[in-house]
Amino acid sequence: MPDTHLAALDTEGDRRRSLVTRFQKARGRTAELVGPLSPEDLMIQSVPDGAPAKWHLAHTTWLFETTVLIPFSQGYRPHDPCFLELFKARAASAEGRIDGPVLRLLSRPSTADILRYRDHVNGAVLHLIDQATDGELDILAEHLGIAIAHERRHQERLLTHIKHAFWSNPLRPAYESPPELPATTPPPDDWVAHDGGLVEVGREEPQPGFDHEGPRHRVFLAPFRLAARPVSCGEFRAFVEAGGYGERALWMADGWEALRAEGWTAPLYWEKRDGAWRVFTLYGSQPLNPDEPVCHVSWYEADAFARWAGKRLPAEAEWETIAARCDSVGNLLGTGYRHPRAGSYRGAGPWQMCGDVWEWTRSAFGPYPGYRQPDGLDEAVHGRFMSNRMVLRGGSCVTPFDHAGPWTRHYLRPDSRLSFTGFRLAEDA
Repeated sequence: MPDTHLAALDTEGDRRRSLVTRFQKARGRTAELVGPLSPEDLMIQSVPDGAPAKWHLAHTTWLFETTVLIPFSQGYRPHDPCFLELFKARAASAEGRIDGPVLRLLSRPSTADILRYRDHVNGAVLHLIDQATDGELDILAEHLGIAIAHERRHQERLLTHIKHAFWSNPLRPAYESPPELPATTPPPDDWVAHDGGLVEVGREEPQPGFDHEGPRHRVFLAPFRLAARPVSCGEFRAFVEAGGYGERALWMADGWEALRAEGWTAPLYWEKRDGAWRVFTLYGSQPLNPDEPVCHVSWYEADAFARWAGKRLPAEAEWETIAARCDSVGNLLGTGYRHPRAGSYRGAGPWQMCGDVWEWTRSAFGPYPGYRQPDGLDEAVHGRFMSNRMVLRGGSCVTPFDHAGPWTRHYLRPDSRLSFTGFRLAEDA
């Protein structure tokens, strides 16, 4: 057998092992995240657009079954045919799918049934990877990549939803105990200048499931400066205590309506006890740390603070241009470390562009020039959300590390506070 053919076999073997590793890590991580939860915890749904942890377990499994196993595994029999409809992506009930608020009523199938479902699908996927021909591996890897990316996104949502559920409980239970961590130095209060001009932004080749992050294109920027760190809890506390939530001139009209309708007086999870501010985290209620990035603020709150401070929010192209210019991963992610589910300060580096909080920008979520909505899997297409949302950049302390980077685009409605959202300031040079 020629050496070149042996090399090709080795390459295919490496690809199979890589697929197996990525699949097992993604599935294993979700299992780890639900480890601290009781069967009762798995049933909780505290917000209409959230979901119980049990549903996240089943829905991510559903995608592997419907987009990987059924199309590509000859002779595969679904674990339970009713699951094919039961755990579809949430949508209008006219198609027979379950509306969001009803998910909390799914006491059956039981958690044990769903875990058996996951085990069944996991075994079938691993068998499929092992048995697929070399010619089938490309298309299989594409579909697996989309399903893996989908599960990784749901890991962040699972933690987001369980945090709100525990906060809604009068006992305010902790998801887990805080680890022992060394003290960290507060990040520097500095600015990063850019001369402006023609820059390139966007991914060269968007990863599977992230079509909205490309194509790469040119943008002209005026000279600007970007804060070297996100706005801190201490800085935002000054805004709160100066009456920022009562000063109508600081707020966009829709933001002021949202503030009045929802009764906002501080970021989500903040509360004042005996004259001192406390913040609810996945470790339970903690004293407010003034050096940590402020978290769980809406775009309206971020915009109002920026106006109060005499600054503005950055455009997403400005944010990406600075992030892509970072000279090392350490500068991009921060050199300190707080437990990735704490929802608090993670780095002492001069940039901290990823890994603390999702950062609001002033940019509306829309397509890049040359964008074409892809055919195929509905879960892969972000183009359908390009309306009434604002762009966030980077990634939060609960974002899977391989999904946070200079090109990462997230999008939320401007009144959303549930996700781990913060912001940094910008100004014209």
